[in-house]
Amino acid sequence: MTDELNNQRNYAHLPEELLGKILENIPATVDKMNRLFDLQEEPIKNGMTELRDKQLILENNAQEFSTSLIAVDGGVVLEKMTGTDILLAVAVGVEGLTEDNNAGWSTAKNQYYQWQTVLAHDEANPRLCQGVMFLMELSVLANADHDVRIMDGTHFTPILKINSLLSAQEDRAGPQYTQALKDFLKETYEKLIPDIPDIVSSAMRDDKIIAIAKYSSSRDIIDAYLKDKGINIDDKTFFSLGLNENEYLTPLSVGQSIEEREKVWNDLHILCNLRIPEQAGLNMAFEKAVNTLRTKNEHSGSKESELYFTYYKPYQDGPAYRIEVKKELALNGERLKKYLLSIKRQIVFPEIREPFPQFLVDLMAKNIAGGLFAIQEAIRLSPNLKLDKGKFNLLFNYRT
Repeated sequence: MTDELNNQRNYAHLPEELLGKILENIPATVDKMNRLFDLQEEPIKNGMTELRDKQLILENNAQEFSTSLIAVDGGVVLEKMTGTDILLAVAVGVEGLTEDNNAGWSTAKNQYYQWQTVLAHDEANPRLCQGVMFLMELSVLANADHDVRIMDGTHFTPILKINSLLSAQEDRAGPQYTQALKDFLKETYEKLIPDIPDIVSSAMRDDKIIAIAKYSSSRDIIDAYLKDKGINIDDKTFFSLGLNENEYLTPLSVGQSIEEREKVWNDLHILCNLRIPEQAGLNMAFEKAVNTLRTKNEHSGSKESELYFTYYKPYQDGPAYRIEVKKELALNGERLKKYLLSIKRQIVFPEIREPFPQFLVDLMAKNIAGGLFAIQEAIRLSPNLKLDKGKFNLLFNYRT
């Protein structure tokens, strides 16, 4: 009896005790956070002084703005069933706040795309689902006719994911993978795999398409201009603490620092290794589509990317935003200021910290799981479903 009581006392009451231990350490965590920012206060001040001395910090005094603005985002769900994988991808565009009663989407324009399929288990299936999502996002952005179109994230992410989509031979992608990609292009666009470079180029060259990254660990400016200032935070945090309201960084070509060029932009590429007849021609087309973003030429070495970036702080107590723009917009100062003010007018600070359409489209895209649940239930209830030989058991997730 005594041993039984001892065992009961030694057994942890989970998860309460674990949560209690976590909460005990909160004061120490807060102290570490305070020390981090206290230590950075003087370096940030010195860094901002240096950038101001170099005349790299400007003020947005624009009065003109546009409410013809959208944001685009996507979502994917890959449900691993006992016998198959269900793939679902969506891309959605949402308009910003406007009083224009005539605003909307032209009948010929697609505000959203969706794609779903069922495939046998395969390691390459996640590549397919994510790559398809980014192709659809680029299509919504490129086909819209709004003045300002916000890509969620950064321009290099779609490039990386589409490269992953087309280099799936690394995961031993078989014929079903290639056929599924062909089916997606035909069903969604009436296009073929060789048309993918056109989808990429249309978004990467359109200067009405900008990108806003909610999270960024880039230190491009700090490493290029302020390496000796003892700044141990990222650029976005640095400018959030250092800029004043309505100030922004003079737009600069991406890859200002050696570290950023070598890590991200020098060798940015899309290469197809799928076993298809069009592989060689496809890779030549991608070389042309991506070259404008790169910071290195194969033969002539270093070059300037035609993709620029800035950091903009709309409100004194709010964060700075990393915004990527094409060269044409970056070099047109008055038009750029109009774009920045248009973004500010969409930020309902402090309740919503990002531009309203970017906030709303994220909610819509991330609710994709409800769509997958509907697909599963519809399949199980379909009168056309064959249930012999234990097939019904394969229609559920492999986890209980």
